Amino acid sequence: MQPIDVTIGVAAIYTIIKRLPRPPVFKYLENILFVASASWIFSLFIFHQVEVFYGVLYLFRVAAYFYFLIYVWNFAKINGSNRKLLINSLLVVSVASAFFGWVQFVWVPSLRPFLVWGWDEHLYRLVGTFLDPTYLGLIIVFGLIVSMGLFIESHKKKYLLLIMFLLCSLAFTYSRASYLAFMVGAVFMGIYKRKIKIIAFSILALLTLILLLPTSGNQVLRFTRSFSAIARIDNYKSTFQIFSKSPVFGVGYDNICMAYQKYIGIQSFSSHACSGSDSSLLFVLATTGVLGFVILVFSVIRIANSLPAGAKVQVLSSTFAALLIHSLFSNSIFYPWVMGWMMIILAVSLGSKIKS
Repeated sequence: MQPIDVTIGVAAIYTIIKRLPRPPVFKYLENILFVASASWIFSLFIFHQVEVFYGVLYLFRVAAYFYFLIYVWNFAKINGSNRKLLINSLLVVSVASAFFGWVQFVWVPSLRPFLVWGWDEHLYRLVGTFLDPTYLGLIIVFGLIVSMGLFIESHKKKYLLLIMFLLCSLAFTYSRASYLAFMVGAVFMGIYKRKIKIIAFSILALLTLILLLPTSGNQVLRFTRSFSAIARIDNYKSTFQIFSKSPVFGVGYDNICMAYQKYIGIQSFSSHACSGSDSSLLFVLATTGVLGFVILVFSVIRIANSLPAGAKVQVLSSTFAALLIHSLFSNSIFYPWVMGWMMIILAVSLGSKIKS
């Protein structure tokens, strides 16, 4: 459990107790919860271990973040000042995450001491308080998309300075998935805003920084490193193998680790990589099956079609495009900070215009 889970949980409980009005799109999120719960119940016939009940806790987490959408939506629809506060708060989170990444980079350049707790060793990379450069990189990408949207709307120099700071921070995560996510999100933003020159300059600036990054002969930091790609492909194969064992209903939400033990081989439950997959889409397929995957895709499409006519959803669409690309290389869709971010940006976009 992360500290953010406590905050989200309190907001979700308040939402339920007070019976706050629900946005129309919430019914699609309920469909996702229903199929995820059904797949977990089905998993009781596959596994006969007490660990299977851990999946219920993760189901509660996802449910809490979905109900958090209701809480934020009710707050956002009160007035424009609340919506502006939410957007600025997201930007503060991204900038603060990057700042603490630099603090960690200076004071704790290696995560070797954290190996005993199941974390990977990251040397001379920004990992911040997330202890993972991939997730820190994605939060920075989200901040970049918000900053670019606000800069294009207002032309205020403070947003340009934030873009420069966040671009430099993103480069030092050495996260190729985050690089690609930013480029895709920036392209979407450029198309929506019709500001191709600004977006092209941002992408070119990032590429220049990447080329100038110091590697110190460290293979781990090289852009052309292949060992992580090989490991990721192996993870894809393992996840797909798990999916093939129960393709219709899956093995139950967040039962990946037990499925590894049953179908592939012994893996430590203490490993942070045990219960996930290096692809959110494969994670959905393996845990909820084809049924869950279809419901997820259907729900996303219906939510997109439910957005109010004339609403400025460029930031939401660009953020989701970046997330979708990033989720091909990491289980980022179900990362707590990412779920919280997406619920807030969705709540703001459902019935408002993002203004600086």
